Amino acid sequence: MAAEPPAKRSSSLNEAAAAARKQLSPKYVQLRGDQQIELDVLARELQAARTRKAERITANTVIRVAVDVLLKRRGVLVGDTEAELLSSFLAYIEDLEQRPAQSKEDPTGS
Repeated sequence: MAAEPPAKRSSSLNEAAAAARKQLSPKYVQLRGDQQIELDVLARELQAARTRKAERITANTVIRVAVDVLLKRRGVLVGDTEAELLSSFLAYIEDLEQRPAQSKEDPTGS
């Protein structure tokens, strides 16, 4: 079987990657009881608050959003344990939350 020319192969890989991004596949995760309860509550709240009823919001929807956020900000995850990773990400979030308040107080940043 002849190999595809490099340009076609690259194009095919891009198409395959795009298709893979759209396809959902199961990933099993163990959640604590409190996480599972709060996740279900959050999903129900978001589902009820929708203004457009096009897409259902489930616990899996919320998990996928959280994973996308973590992957987008992977550089802020630092640590050797789950507790350290969580702490580093929460510190990042707290820093973001402080920035608007600081900029309102002193718009020059000094």
